[in-house]
Amino acid sequence: MNISEKLDFLMNLTNTKNVALGKALSFDPSYISRIRSGSRGTPKNQPFSREVAAYFSRNIKDTYQIEAVSKMIFGSDALPIDKEDLESSLYKWLEQGSGNSEQAPVVNLISDITNMLDSGKGQVPSVDISFDDSVITTAPDDKIVPMNAFYGNQGKREGVKRFLMTLVMKKKPFRLFLYSDEDMSWLYENPEFSRGWAMLLLQLLKNGSRIQIIHTISRDLVEMMEAIRKWMPLYSTGAIEPYYYPKLRDGVYRRSLFIAQGHSALVSTSVENKTDDMVNLLVRNTDVVAALEKEYSNYFELCRPLMKMFSAKNRDVFMDLLLNEDVSGGQFYMSNPLPSIWTMPEGLAKKLAEKAGDPAIIKVAAKLRKNMTSLLENGGKITEIISRNMTGDELEKGMTLPLSDMIGSAEYIYSAEDYICHLKETQRLCDKYEGYRVFISDSIPSTLLVMSHSESDTIIAGASVPTAAFCIAHRQFSFAFYEYMERIEKDSEHRKAGNTLSEYLKRLLQKR
Repeated sequence: MNISEKLDFLMNLTNTKNVALGKALSFDPSYISRIRSGSRGTPKNQPFSREVAAYFSRNIKDTYQIEAVSKMIFGSDALPIDKEDLESSLYKWLEQGSGNSEQAPVVNLISDITNMLDSGKGQVPSVDISFDDSVITTAPDDKIVPMNAFYGNQGKREGVKRFLMTLVMKKKPFRLFLYSDEDMSWLYENPEFSRGWAMLLLQLLKNGSRIQIIHTISRDLVEMMEAIRKWMPLYSTGAIEPYYYPKLRDGVYRRSLFIAQGHSALVSTSVENKTDDMVNLLVRNTDVVAALEKEYSNYFELCRPLMKMFSAKNRDVFMDLLLNEDVSGGQFYMSNPLPSIWTMPEGLAKKLAEKAGDPAIIKVAAKLRKNMTSLLENGGKITEIISRNMTGDELEKGMTLPLSDMIGSAEYIYSAEDYICHLKETQRLCDKYEGYRVFISDSIPSTLLVMSHSESDTIIAGASVPTAAFCIAHRQFSFAFYEYMERIEKDSEHRKAGNTLSEYLKRLLQKR
């Protein structure tokens, strides 16, 4: 459980309202509500977990409350009755899995996205399936056994292998529906199987298949991020649609549904993390498969998109998202190898449009500039990280504007003069708006463009063309990136001479 889920559990258990906890901790009730929902992280400059533990140690009094907390924290062990011990136990529990330990998965995921965008560009790689296919029956469809049973983790691996290999051998596209909130050790405890499983999915994509997957977000943030990392190479194909169920589940009875529409399915159920000897059923009866499809569909109707993949093929949808995102206040972080389009002077936009023979950049720059001004003038803040410290050779060679092919033309090229012009305008806006800050840092790869808002989505895109981009809609997942960029700003040495925008601009001008 993450901090928001733990807080929600304690507040429900003690029937504590946002107003009451906010008053006790000297926080605005709306801020408590956002922490509770997972849309905001805990405050960095104020103690939180300690005060929460102290508050609930005073308000957990009834026997049923003590038993519920005991089971949640210690399993079957008894919770200490002594108030000081109770407070200490609650504090340690609240702190578990919070803080800097959650930054590593964000760093790893950013690294994976960088490597993926630099290499594959969304293409399905060639695969060489090394699984032994002797276990797959070659009997005609009307002779196939309508149901097979497999047991435990090894059985699930065997069932998944048969399920996927049968589909691959058909050499035609399928529509796959995947969901599991069961313990995932069956997949990860055998590295050889994990590689084979990935290759089978890739081959299905090569055959034209599409996959819809419902991720389990009730897993803690670290586990969720690691799961996303493993799916990332497949997301890059654009043939996978990831979703999530937005509400908490009790995690007692768990279910897996792996369905090939109209063909077959692998299903299983377990209790908590106990998968030993549990049955996994491989079903080939079309009536049963249709019923399982209906079960999946009923659950899917309660879900929301986790993130979306964009390329130049659906750039209109991406640009509509970028230009019309509702960020009227709050804190906005962005990282870009060049100064952002938000601050592009009107004259520079016209110059780039004229050189490229495409006027689309003029409208886009004007709209983003208007959004930026509105955000800053309504109390919002923007922190921009310029992630590439340009050399003289790079300036003279010219630079392609990130997102060029999404905006209009891949020929929007910066000259050294254009770059200096844009930096000067950026500095002018920094001087004009107190809420606008810019610094130079290589903490985020210069091959990426990252935009994250405290109350909205996170967008990650490749900085070179052809562009591939992700929009992360899930609040907790998106907020992990926001917190990562916030930490970069706080931990950065940008306040030292040389990393500020003014010092960087001065050095560039001295070299020319």
